[in-house]
Amino acid sequence: MQSTTDSLAARVLRWLSNAVYRYPRLFFYPQLLLFIASIIITAVKPQIQFDISRDNLVGSEKQYHKNFLRYKKEFLAQDELVAVVESEDMEKNRQFVERLGDRLVQETNVFTDVLYNNDVTMLGRKALLFFPESDLKELLQTLRDYRPFIQQFVQATNLNSLFRLVNQQFRTAKREENAENESLVKALPALERILSQASDSLQRPGTPPSPGVTALFNAGKEAEQQIYITFAQGRIFIVTARPRGDELNDQAVRRLRELAAQTKAEVPGVNVGITGEPVLEFDEMAQSQHDTTVATIVSLALVALIFIYGYNESGRPIKATICLIVGLAYTMAFATLVIGHLNILTITFVPMLIGLAIDFGVHLISRDEEELRQGKSEQMALEKAMVYTGQGIFTGCFTTAGAFLAMALTDFKGIQEMGIISGGGLLICLFPMITLLPVLLLRGRQNVLDHTFPQEIEKRARFERLWLERPLLVAWLTAALCAVSLAKFPSVHFDYNLLHMQSKGLPAVVFEQKLINSAEKSVLYCAVLARSLPEALELEARLTNLPAVGSVDSMARYLSEDQTRKLELVGQIKRELAPIRFDELDLEPVTIPELSRTLWILHGYVGLAISDIEQQASKSGAAENKELLDNLKSLRQAIEQLRQRMFDHPLQAAKKLAVFQQALFNDIRETFEALKNQDNRERLRAEDLPPALRHRFVSKSGQLYLLQVYPKEDVWQRKQQKEFVDQLRTIYPEVTGTPVQLYEYTTLLKDSYVQAAWYSLGAISLLVLIHFRSITCLILSLLPVGVGTIWMVGFMGWFGVSFNPANIMTLPLVIGIGVTSGIHILNRFAEERKPSILAKSTGKAVFVSALTTIVGFGSLMLAKHQGIASLGCVMAVGTTTCMVAALTFLPAILNLLTHRGWTLDNKKPSDDNAQSTLGREEPR
Repeated sequence: MQSTTDSLAARVLRWLSNAVYRYPRLFFYPQLLLFIASIIITAVKPQIQFDISRDNLVGSEKQYHKNFLRYKKEFLAQDELVAVVESEDMEKNRQFVERLGDRLVQETNVFTDVLYNNDVTMLGRKALLFFPESDLKELLQTLRDYRPFIQQFVQATNLNSLFRLVNQQFRTAKREENAENESLVKALPALERILSQASDSLQRPGTPPSPGVTALFNAGKEAEQQIYITFAQGRIFIVTARPRGDELNDQAVRRLRELAAQTKAEVPGVNVGITGEPVLEFDEMAQSQHDTTVATIVSLALVALIFIYGYNESGRPIKATICLIVGLAYTMAFATLVIGHLNILTITFVPMLIGLAIDFGVHLISRDEEELRQGKSEQMALEKAMVYTGQGIFTGCFTTAGAFLAMALTDFKGIQEMGIISGGGLLICLFPMITLLPVLLLRGRQNVLDHTFPQEIEKRARFERLWLERPLLVAWLTAALCAVSLAKFPSVHFDYNLLHMQSKGLPAVVFEQKLINSAEKSVLYCAVLARSLPEALELEARLTNLPAVGSVDSMARYLSEDQTRKLELVGQIKRELAPIRFDELDLEPVTIPELSRTLWILHGYVGLAISDIEQQASKSGAAENKELLDNLKSLRQAIEQLRQRMFDHPLQAAKKLAVFQQALFNDIRETFEALKNQDNRERLRAEDLPPALRHRFVSKSGQLYLLQVYPKEDVWQRKQQKEFVDQLRTIYPEVTGTPVQLYEYTTLLKDSYVQAAWYSLGAISLLVLIHFRSITCLILSLLPVGVGTIWMVGFMGWFGVSFNPANIMTLPLVIGIGVTSGIHILNRFAEERKPSILAKSTGKAVFVSALTTIVGFGSLMLAKHQGIASLGCVMAVGTTTCMVAALTFLPAILNLLTHRGWTLDNKKPSDDNAQSTLGREEPR
C-alpha cells in the first residue's frame, strides 16, 4: 500500500488545506452565493416538479411499455377516477350516485366521460340496441300493460294533479277485472315509491334527484342493479369519471373529493371514498411528500443532537450541520437541472443524504479536534485531518456514491434517477464539507479550549478490550450468529403487492380493497387490441375460455350482431309511445294545503280498498290477496309520512317538493322522448356509441377495438397476476393494461436493484482495491458488509419483514454504506498497525457516523407509507449490523492476523502522529 503521506491524494488534500487556511473568504462567499442560487433554482425557476405517475418510472424502450403507451395514445378512457358509496340502503346509494354524477357532468372543465348509470338518456339515440331482445319484448309489453296509467301520468303537471287523477281512478273503479283496474293495481308500488322519495327529499339538503323511470314501472332491485354500476348485490354503487387532460389529474382528484364530501352531507348514513389508479398514485405521492418532509426535519434535528451529545459541544456540530444544509441545497438544484422532477422512489433521498453526508463532517471534526488537543496549531491540525482522515472520507464517499451510481446502470428509469440524484448528491455534499467546513472550523472559541482541555481517563479502551483480547470467541460468536441468520433466509420473500406499500387505512386503498373483495370480477383489467370486429369476436371467444379470465367486455358483439329483430322491436316501441304528449310542467312552488287535501282523499280511498279486501276475504273464507294488501298498506303509510313531513316546515316543503316534482316529471319526460326518438333505421355503428363508451372501446383512429379482459382472482397478488398475464400472452402476446404493467414493473424493479447490487459490489471493490492496493485489505473491508448483511436478512426473517419494491433498495446501499466503516478502520490500522479502534477518534467517528446514518434512514420509519417505513427499518437495521461487525469482528480479525505476523505494507507514520493520548481529547 502506498504511503499515506506521499500519495497523489495526500498531496492534493495538503494543497487544499493550505488554500483553505490562507484564502478562507475565497471558499466562503462564492458558496454563499451558490447556496442562494440553488434555492432559487429549486423553489422558483425552473422549480423542481413531482411526478406521480408510476408509468414514468419505466423506460419507454421496453416493448411491454411501448404497448402500453400505444394503448394510452389510442384510447382516451384509462386511469379512471372512481367514487365509491357503500351502505345497506340501495336507495341511499342511488341518491348519492345520482347527485354526484349530476355534479360531475356539470363540471366539464375538469371531468369527462362520466358514467354512473345505463339508462337510455345516457346511452344515446341507439340505446335500445344495447339491450337483449328479451328485454325489448318485456319493455314493449310493460308499456302496453301500463298504458292507462301512463295516459293519466302524462296529463299531470305536478304532484297534486297526478294524485287527483289517481283519486279519480279509485273513485270510478268498478268491482270487476278490467284494464283500468289492472293498470291501477300495477301502479300501486310506483305511487308508493314516488311518495316515499318525495318525503325523503324533505329530509335531505340539496337538489333531489328524480326517482327515475323505474319508479313509474315498479322496477325492483334487480332492475336497479342493471341500471347502475353496482357491486355486492347493490351494497356498493360507483361513479366513474376521467380528468379532461393528464395535466388536470391532481385537480380532478382534489375536486372529486370535494364533490363527494358535499354529496355525502346531503345523503348521510353512507360510507364514501374515491379510488382508482390516479387516486392511488396521487395519494401515494402526497403521503410520501408529507412523510419525507417529517423524516427530513426529524433526521436533521436528531443528527445534530447526536453530534452535539457525542462530542459534548455545540459549535463544531452546528457548523457541520450548516455545511450539510448547504450541500443539500446544492443537491436539490442539481436534481432540478439534471432530472427536473422527483418521483415516488427519489423523493426519499433527502433524509438519506442527511444521515450519510454528515459522516464526512463527523470524521473531519474528530481528527481536527484530536490534533488540536495534542497541541498542534490550527493550520497543522487542519492539515493532518484533511490529509490523513480526508483520504478515508473521499474513499468512503466514492464507495457509497458508487453504490448509488451503480443504479444508473440498470434498465429501470426510476432507479436510474435515484442513483443519479443520490450518488451525485453525495459527491456534491462532500464539496462544502471538505471546503466550507474547514473555513468554519478555523473560527470559534472551541479551538482555544481544545488546546487547554484537561486529560481524563479513557474508558472506551477498556470496553474494547472485551473483544480485542478474545478474538477467537468473537469469531465463533460471529459465525454462530451468521449460521442462525442464514437459517432464516428461506422465510424472507419478496412482496410484489403494491397495495401493501400504501399507508394503512388510506381511504383509496381501503375502497380499492372493498371493490376487490366484493366484486365478482376484479376492478383491474388487461387490454387486448383488435384491428377489426371479426378479430375482436374471435379473440373474445378464445379469451373467455381461459381459466384465469373472469369476463371480457367489448363493443364487438353489439357492433357486429344481427340486429334486424331488435330494430323491429324498437320500431314497435316507438309506435306505442308516439301518441304520448306531456302537458306543460308546473314550475310554481307546491301548494301544501291542496296537495295535503288530495293525499288525504287518496288515503281514504286506500283505506276503503283495504277494508273491502279484508271483508271479502272474511266473508268468502278465501285467502286474501296478500301482495295487493301489502302494497295498499305501504301506500297508505307513505301518504301519512309525507303529509306529516310537509307540515313540519311548510314553506321549505313547498319549495323542495316543487324541485322534486320538476325532477321527476322532467326525467320521465326526457326518458319517454329518448325512447320515442330512438333511431331504428340501421344497426349500431361505432360512431353511434356515446362518448363515455366510444372513448373506452374504440380508438381515436377508429381502427382498433378494445377488449377489457377481467381476471377471476385478485391480480394485485403476484401468483394470480402472473397466471393471468401468462395465459393472456398465449393468445395475444402484446396484451397490456394495469396487470401487465404491475407484473413487469415489479419484476424489473426487483431485478434492477439486484443488478445494481452486483454493479455496486464490483465498483466498490475496484475503488477499495485502488485505494489499498491489496486483495487482503479488500476482503477485510468487505467483511463488515458480508456479516452485517447476513445478520440483517436474519433479522428480517425473525421478525417477519419482507423485501418489497421500496426496501429492496437496501441491497446496493448496504454495500456502499457498510464498506465505509471498514475503510476508515483499515486506514487507521495502516497508519498505526494497531487493531484498537473504538478507543481512538476513528472508532468514535465510525460509531457516531453509523448513528447518524441510522437516524437518517430510521426517520423514514415514522412514515405512514408502508414502503418508505420498511425502507427506513431495513436500512437502519442493516447499518446497525454493519457497524457492530465493523467495530467488533473486524478488529478481532485484525488482532488475530497481527499475532500471526501479518502487516500492511505501508510506511509507518511519524511518532507524533501515531501516539494516542487519553482523556476527553479523542485518540485518532
